[in-house]
Amino acid sequence: MFQGKILVQGVNRAEKEPLNLFDPKSVQIQWEVNQTWSLQLTAYNDGSLAYQMLESEASIFLDNQEYIIKQVADDSSSGLDSVQVTATHVYFEVQKIRKYKEYVDPTNKDKQTDVKVLKDDTDSAKSDDNAKTDTSEKTEGNTTTKVTTKTTDETQQDNQNQVTYSIQDVLDHWLKDNKLGFTYEVIGNFEKKELEQLQDGTGADMLSKISDTWDNAIIYPDNRKIRVYSADKFNLNRGNRIDYLNNASEIKFSTDSTSLTNMVYCIGGKYSVETTTETTTTTTTTTTSGGWGWPFPSVGEGTFMQAQRFGNDGGYRQNGFHDGLDFGSVDHPGRDVHAIHGGKVTIKSYMGGLGNYVVISGGGYNVVYQEAFSSASNIIVNVGDTVKVGDVIGYRDTNHLHVGVTKADFNVAVGKSFTNDGTWLDPLELIKNGPSDTDTETSSETNSNSNTQEYYYFAPFMYRDEESIKKYGEHPAEPIEDGRFKDKNAMIEYVKTKLQPEPSLSIDVTTTTDIKPIAGDVVHVMVKSQDISTNFTLTGFTWYPYSYPVDNPTSITLNSNVQNILDYQNSRQRQFRKAMNNLKVATNNVINSGNSSFNEYGGNQQLQTWLNNFVGG
Repeated sequence: MFQGKILVQGVNRAEKEPLNLFDPKSVQIQWEVNQTWSLQLTAYNDGSLAYQMLESEASIFLDNQEYIIKQVADDSSSGLDSVQVTATHVYFEVQKIRKYKEYVDPTNKDKQTDVKVLKDDTDSAKSDDNAKTDTSEKTEGNTTTKVTTKTTDETQQDNQNQVTYSIQDVLDHWLKDNKLGFTYEVIGNFEKKELEQLQDGTGADMLSKISDTWDNAIIYPDNRKIRVYSADKFNLNRGNRIDYLNNASEIKFSTDSTSLTNMVYCIGGKYSVETTTETTTTTTTTTTSGGWGWPFPSVGEGTFMQAQRFGNDGGYRQNGFHDGLDFGSVDHPGRDVHAIHGGKVTIKSYMGGLGNYVVISGGGYNVVYQEAFSSASNIIVNVGDTVKVGDVIGYRDTNHLHVGVTKADFNVAVGKSFTNDGTWLDPLELIKNGPSDTDTETSSETNSNSNTQEYYYFAPFMYRDEESIKKYGEHPAEPIEDGRFKDKNAMIEYVKTKLQPEPSLSIDVTTTTDIKPIAGDVVHVMVKSQDISTNFTLTGFTWYPYSYPVDNPTSITLNSNVQNILDYQNSRQRQFRKAMNNLKVATNNVINSGNSSFNEYGGNQQLQTWLNNFVGG
């Protein structure tokens, strides 16, 4: 029988006190791989410090392991005070460790107000990072067609927030420099896996992430040292045996086909192709200015005083320079102002010194008509209008019309109104001798059409485990759609691990000898009456260290891998064949005995025929 002591350490206390008065039958330790590790006991009030320290969050030490009390039930009955406690292994305290995601931009980490939010790296802008773009262009006549094809790998989009981690990386993320005294170790070899980027969560999330991601990972700690084993390093054959009616009073094999699955529809990764077609039609318009004309055609050139002429004005203006030609209402009478050069109206506005004015651009010239219009309404053309030589553009209601001509940008030329540097040209010279020119205007219209089509890297398919289907019929699983896969064979290997092609097999054993159960022990199990002799791995137990084996025998749970299931099925087949053979022999003996009573039911010959059909006699 187990001789170890039970020690109790109170919350925030340093001393450990032995617990002396407890019910031996009540002390039990339950363990299940990657799931449960707990201790239960009932203690009686003997006035000791150990008994008084049995409260929530206190520690119990048994068999060199620490447990933290989570449930306490005080009971007073039959003149006795007692307490029932349930404690979980100290490694579950790892759930107190919590990681928080980053919310604040590192540059603002010390600010308390107006704090910048950390930009989410998973924003939609990243979706173009894995896109491949091809462009082609074709021109026919005045129409150009541009086709842009963008191919986006959706498997990469799905995995944009995926990072490749080892188990060591996961442990480091949660446990490195923790303040609860947890250490950790990885024993065995594990492949790296793609996981969503590690950010927030508790230490319990860490344990779940490890066991869910790495199928062959077994978490078996030593107090606050988290150890993660590969199955081949944890499950060891120590030469122990379970022999029915020798050291086991009961061995129960239970099969369950409820979760049997042997076929599944598989959908892999996709990519999308976005095709954008741009059609551009270009139109060229050529406008002939029609040469030059007079703003008041009925007068023609008329006469000008020196101050009205272009250039030297006799000292009337700044720098003695006149940048245009003035048509006075006396020497050039008339109300209608006619265009002296063709083009398009580009400016219609007001400016100090110019008054209301209009600029007509054509043939490389910008012609301004100013100082003739006391109101904007007197200018009857508008921006965008096309004007020919001689068209009426407005009505003069002042004492003169100033006409200026420049090839420079008008807004630049205005700044050089009194500068004789060639910016402004002589209107009189141009009207009398200027060339007849053309103005070419090019316009284009673009229409865009976009279409997106998705494609699978490989066609969705049905995977079937034909051997299982042959034995049990079709048992479809839920479809598996996983965008990570570009290769069909890689997905087949993955889905094989998700099916359960054989009924599950569980083995529960009740032992009769004083053997302490060992987690991960590879035990040889023998049941001679069922012709079973194979190895199983211990994956769970309930152990009563102080009342074993007389009052509370230890019960253990053994695993059911594929080989175990096949061994069990083979033993059942042997038992079936043996039973059929016994039936055959017994039936033949009856037939050969000559018992005439069988004639009442069709005769010996009919019975012989049935035997041949049923048991192969």
